[in-house]
Amino acid sequence: ARGGKAVGKTSDGQVVFVQGAAPDETVRAEVTATSARFAEAKTVEVLTPGPSRVTPPCPVVDTCGGCPWQHISYDEQVRQKDAILRDTLKRGRAITDEGLEKFSPFIESPEPFRYRARVTLQTRKASRGLEIGFTRRESHDFVPIEDCLIAHKELIPFARSLVSSDKERVKRDRFQVVRDDAGNLSVGGAFTQVNRLQNERLQALVSQHICHHVQNDRRQILHWHLLDLYSGNGNLTFPIVEAVRRARPELVIEATGVEGSKESVADAKRNPRAQQCSFVAEDVEAWLGRQKAGAVSLLSKKGLPLDEIIVLDPPRDGCGKTVMSKIARRKPSLIVYVSCDPATLTRDLVRFNEAVDRQKTKYEILEIGGLDMFPQTDHIEAFVVMRRKVD
Repeated sequence: ARGGKAVGKTSDGQVVFVQGAAPDETVRAEVTATSARFAEAKTVEVLTPGPSRVTPPCPVVDTCGGCPWQHISYDEQVRQKDAILRDTLKRGRAITDEGLEKFSPFIESPEPFRYRARVTLQTRKASRGLEIGFTRRESHDFVPIEDCLIAHKELIPFARSLVSSDKERVKRDRFQVVRDDAGNLSVGGAFTQVNRLQNERLQALVSQHICHHVQNDRRQILHWHLLDLYSGNGNLTFPIVEAVRRARPELVIEATGVEGSKESVADAKRNPRAQQCSFVAEDVEAWLGRQKAGAVSLLSKKGLPLDEIIVLDPPRDGCGKTVMSKIARRKPSLIVYVSCDPATLTRDLVRFNEAVDRQKTKYEILEIGGLDMFPQTDHIEAFVVMRRKVD
């Protein structure tokens, strides 16, 4: 189920969500919480192992809790995530049975371990100085570690060297270590995607959809505007713009990125790829509220036929309450929504569907899919591509 727990039933039919269990197995579990509709429990003993159960390689997997699916084979992890994504969207009425037909195969991570390029660590005073570790899932307990098997192999030794050298910037209780695409190690910095190889696949997938849309447009649109909402440091903005320019060099494409983090926007503006791209450090909902309802009024003064493509990549909380209705009023010809939480994706798609109905506009889903950005965990990265229907 969402949240990573296995779903079972007691002999009297009560649904129980069981931490530490795997599909198709029998376990003895200790009930930790009950309600009128379901109970929660944790596995005490595996009586009959399921076919997908494996031995977790991490020695602190049970105390840390950050990788709650290490006891499940990777193939099964991917199958479960695909099923959860489909079920969440269908049960939440974000899509119909017709929408289920638009699902593409879930994209596995090429590296089920050692994929994280960014790790946030805690420190604690010990008899031999500071030690590093994580906070136990759903608690404030400190879990000391020697290594982290989902982190890039250089990150934990780098963090340990910083702590042992008593660097001023890691004396605080919490700090982040990052490995960039060039292999440079650093402390902190703006938000970056944790799984570099999967992020490259995501960039390529989104860029391909947008290039196909532009190349097959029959209206002879010459001037395109890419509106990248929750744009971060331009993670999707730059590859999309460059891909369109390679595919159709005769067209004009300009981009606007809107991002609440001033640090990320500063990173984007410093990027040499930022030609004909503007970035705004502002809350997305507030920025959209200040814009005119008609699409891309800021660029139409150039006198060229103009259309807009919108990309969204919000944090786990999803979009602000009125963002989807404001997007519906802009009537972009293509929307690509990238999500790291199927529940908020579902909520936002329902809001969008309600808004376009009020606008008497119609959109069709071109593709829905998932990427495993976070192997060994229950987190799911998903995307939905929607195109405006033209009469």
